[in-house]
Amino acid sequence: MSKTWLKSNLVTITTDNAGKERKRTFNNISSSATEEKINDFGKIVAELTGLPITDINLTVVSAIAE
Repeated sequence: MSKTWLKSNLVTITTDNAGKERKRTFNNISSSATEEKINDFGKIVAELTGLPITDINLTVVSAIAE
């Protein structure tokens, strides 16, 4: 059985002082991205926006063949 990485996207959610959420989507995340690298990326987004990251979601679409 083999697994082929087809596509992925990363969604970061920031929340401002008024409680308004903003989602930012990044596509075609590398299959070699580790949890540590994704968290570091979230910290960079937080620093650039000046808003804290409240959630990070990685979605991966793979094909499985026998």
